[in-house]
Amino acid sequence: MERKHPANLFVRECITTALFQLMKKKRYEDISISELVNTAGVSRNSFYRNFASLDDIFRQYLMERTASWWSDFIADPDRYIHVIAEMFQHFTDMKDEINFMYSAGLSHLLMEHIVRCGKQSLTGETQNAYQTAFMSGGLFGLTNEWVLRGMKEIPAEMEMLFWKQAQQSDVP
Repeated sequence: MERKHPANLFVRECITTALFQLMKKKRYEDISISELVNTAGVSRNSFYRNFASLDDIFRQYLMERTASWWSDFIADPDRYIHVIAEMFQHFTDMKDEINFMYSAGLSHLLMEHIVRCGKQSLTGETQNAYQTAFMSGGLFGLTNEWVLRGMKEIPAEMEMLFWKQAQQSDVP
């Protein structure tokens, strides 16, 4: 069955929602696949048809949410100038889920996600690859500190911090 089939999308949504519900009550490492599929009302086969692991739920959640955000974002060129603030707003909109990741010790999944998204814009040129890696790493570092501090600053403040840091690191 195609992963974009409506039945698979529904199953993935049920499983993702169930994981977040369970994480409100218990630690991530205490959640079993059996408990998750029972809460979601799906079979173990459905789980493994859609996900490789519990961590994969977060990976797919991030990718699906970001794909949706990105298609809305690129539809409005007037927003391009504030891409960093828009990205921090996107993360603010996922605050609970990001906090679940962090409480489970899965902050590396957010870093992996930011790096993966950055690589999607590569042109194949060496300089572009290094620049993208540098910017993705810096963006994750800033995002990570922001999450650890409770996401208190508004997206516009985070955008200003990002560009200030980027200008200070601009070495010839």
